[in-house]
Amino acid sequence: MLTSRNLSIFAGEFIIQMKTKLFILSCIMLLSSFVLSAQDEDTTFVILPDSSNFVTASLLVASPGEAIYSQLGHAALRMECPRFRLDYCFSFEEEPGMGGILKFFLGKTDAHMIAVPTDKFLNSFKKEGRQVKQYTLNLTLHEEQELWRLLDMDYVDESMRNFNFLQNNCSSVSLMAIENVVVDETIDFNWPEPFKMNNGELMKYYVRKWPWLGFWCTSFGGSETDALWENEQRMCPELLPQVLKTASIVAADGSICPMVTGEKELLPLINEVQASPVTPTWAFGFLLIFTILITLAQLKWKLKWLPKILDFLLMTVVTLAGLMLIYTSFVSGLFGKHWNWYLITFNPLPLIIWLIWHKRKGFYKIYLFYTVVLVLFIFATPLSQQLDLPHQLITATLAVRCLYNYIDCKQQIATTTIKTKK
Repeated sequence: MLTSRNLSIFAGEFIIQMKTKLFILSCIMLLSSFVLSAQDEDTTFVILPDSSNFVTASLLVASPGEAIYSQLGHAALRMECPRFRLDYCFSFEEEPGMGGILKFFLGKTDAHMIAVPTDKFLNSFKKEGRQVKQYTLNLTLHEEQELWRLLDMDYVDESMRNFNFLQNNCSSVSLMAIENVVVDETIDFNWPEPFKMNNGELMKYYVRKWPWLGFWCTSFGGSETDALWENEQRMCPELLPQVLKTASIVAADGSICPMVTGEKELLPLINEVQASPVTPTWAFGFLLIFTILITLAQLKWKLKWLPKILDFLLMTVVTLAGLMLIYTSFVSGLFGKHWNWYLITFNPLPLIIWLIWHKRKGFYKIYLFYTVVLVLFIFATPLSQQLDLPHQLITATLAVRCLYNYIDCKQQIATTTIKTKK
């Protein structure tokens, strides 16, 4: 997937990018003419039937990394020309620069197919101890040349420039690049079982080993989690090799050949990344239990400051999370522009209402209303793939505090009324 991991390496490479592009493009233009004139110019050189001594195209798949944005692995296309000693990896990455992570969450990531010498590309994964496997594509010489040309010209459509975590990522862009060059043939995919799931179910399958990544993806997934996009758009490095190895290329005459002709391990797996033992379910379950204990202590011993601090923190989280959800759902397009169900519980409205009306006599009824909304939201969990246990534990935490504040405010008003009558 998209990473900022390669920024330090790609920064230097990007400086020479234009010179490299011109050089590669010139060599690609020579490839076609060389096919016609090779034997006249050099009778000792003969292009093999599979063109492996002239041009080859491969897909590289890297194992997961430690950073949360690399936990799904990474995919890139490798183009080699032994004849001219060219060997580059084309990776769908953000341009080198500052503020990569911030730009990512703001939906401002401008991604491109960046060419990196293969040895330097692999070196970054070697330092992290990550496995890299290569899958040789069974393309014709013309298709390989066309693929190289498209990659070098950064073929990616403008609509896909703004990186979208669920659609425009390293795997989907690499797969669609291959499909773009197979024009006189068709690719017959044998989609594995997970692709029968909707977006939310498939996403949970991808992140099953990474609960915190799953938590963040679920937070921003919105109503798109219940949709069913094209499988090419929903590709992930984990399933990409399986899809390609079981796919076939069907020629115009009906002949069929496998899409992948070879598999090779370029780097061994040294560092197998382990997920955090503290899952979102455990973390927010503990928060709920802590909140219940604080609330019970407040009822019995009339605690003041600790519950107030807890309420302040919860209100702050609800407001900030709501603002982030509004931005990512309707402005940034990071996960696509859509409705986000968690805006019902996480939004700035509670803070606005509290600031305007909290001193009014009947304000305590708002707590009861919000408690009912939160409880109904918890019962709505089966209605959408976006609604899951970790988030609903947070919702239950908010409901506990809202219910207490309703009861406490109501009792205070009743006590004040009795004293006034006396």
